[in-house]
Amino acid sequence: MILPWKKNDNDKPAFVPSPEKAKMFLERAAKAQSQSSFDVALYYFANAVKVNPQEIAIHEAMYACGKSFCMGGGKPASGVDVKSLDGPTPQDRLAVAELYWMRDLNNVDRALDMLHAAVKADQIGFGAWAGPKVFNLLSVSFRDKPNKKMLLRAKNLFVEVNSWEEAKLCIEQALVIDPSDIQLDREFKQILANRAIVASGFDRADGGTGNFRENVRDLDKQRAMEEQDALTGSAGSEDRNLARTKADYDANPTIPDNIQKYCTSLRRMGTPEHEAIAYRTYLAAFESLKEYRFRMAAGDIKLMRAMRQLNAAEETAKAAPTDATAQSNVARVRKAVLDLQAAEYRERATNYPTDRSIKAELGRVLFELGQYEDAMGCLQIAKEEPKMRVSAAHMLGKCFAVSGWHAEAIGEFKDALSAIDASQAEREQHIKYDLMLSLIELARSEKSGQHARDAADICSSILRKDISYRDIRQRRKDLDELVKELG
Repeated sequence: MILPWKKNDNDKPAFVPSPEKAKMFLERAAKAQSQSSFDVALYYFANAVKVNPQEIAIHEAMYACGKSFCMGGGKPASGVDVKSLDGPTPQDRLAVAELYWMRDLNNVDRALDMLHAAVKADQIGFGAWAGPKVFNLLSVSFRDKPNKKMLLRAKNLFVEVNSWEEAKLCIEQALVIDPSDIQLDREFKQILANRAIVASGFDRADGGTGNFRENVRDLDKQRAMEEQDALTGSAGSEDRNLARTKADYDANPTIPDNIQKYCTSLRRMGTPEHEAIAYRTYLAAFESLKEYRFRMAAGDIKLMRAMRQLNAAEETAKAAPTDATAQSNVARVRKAVLDLQAAEYRERATNYPTDRSIKAELGRVLFELGQYEDAMGCLQIAKEEPKMRVSAAHMLGKCFAVSGWHAEAIGEFKDALSAIDASQAEREQHIKYDLMLSLIELARSEKSGQHARDAADICSSILRKDISYRDIRQRRKDLDELVKELG
């Protein structure tokens, strides 16, 4: 019996997809994607998933955007990024899980969480579509160190979404790890049978009019497509991907998708020669099509090359700390890298004036170059974006502090601290420390005992949390003296 005050799950309104709402979000995603604001585009794609999750085309577009985001060095999503998406329904949780994965496509746990959410939302078709992609990620992750527990978790999820081929491959790998697992061997035989049914087509509504060989060829074709589309390829797949994408590019070199896939395959090869070809190909595409995203992609390659040179110089200097030439070389290379980054981000900011993430990066670089007033202008704009409020306010406070405007710096540091949530907790100590420094300077300049005591309180909280943090122990002693001095 169901008590009158208890809510019956069967009474919950059935989910009704809304293609109209999804279309609105997809249009916004397309606009953001055209401006290379891939994080914003992914957010809108996730909103489209919420209202129309069974439309595979939405997931396909989101996956393509996710690859562009990750290839461009995008950072994983935080709790702030998904907060407005979260909700009580399985569709809400699927959108959140999918956004987490799309922002971190090489993360196996995120991929499996997404499959689990697909099962809970009864999106079996989407789960089957995602299955080969998730397995490709698993196979790369377990190449050096297989994990039976995770393989079995993946196998169970693949079974739930009818990805029998992937379930079979998981069991094969698990049996290599533990050949004595008799129960797993029995399950393997059952999954083989299910796979044969799917491959033969006997599970289809038409009774399996296609023949077995045709269906197996379809499976092989699908496997090749997944291998090509995967962000990380299994062993030996890189050469095949490159050959396929080069053939498509040579046949139609002005199709943007062909350009992107070919350059992605080139970059995956991991050699300077292939990277150089990708760089030239992107520039040629920009010249012919006038799509700035290709100019940005070429710029990303140039920036990564510069960062590799800086890392190499730093390693050399670290190995020879008394070598003055090596130390001065680090400073020279770092300045060259910062100049290059500043020029690159300035150009991007001109082409995408509303992209606050570009403004944030430009502000960071200008700060490193000592161009504080220009950095302030960029960071004030970036701070208007909620997800960048903490980092931008912190950097803005540092700009004020180094310029001697400590009252303004204190305001920005407090603003940053007030906006911190659990996903950004690691920033708190750094911001508090900088706030403490500005309070100390203001206490000295204004002869203010209150500012000194406030600084001492912050110093004490840092000390209690991490006594080894920077020079906090010495700061505590100095503040004791300052408080006594100012009374």
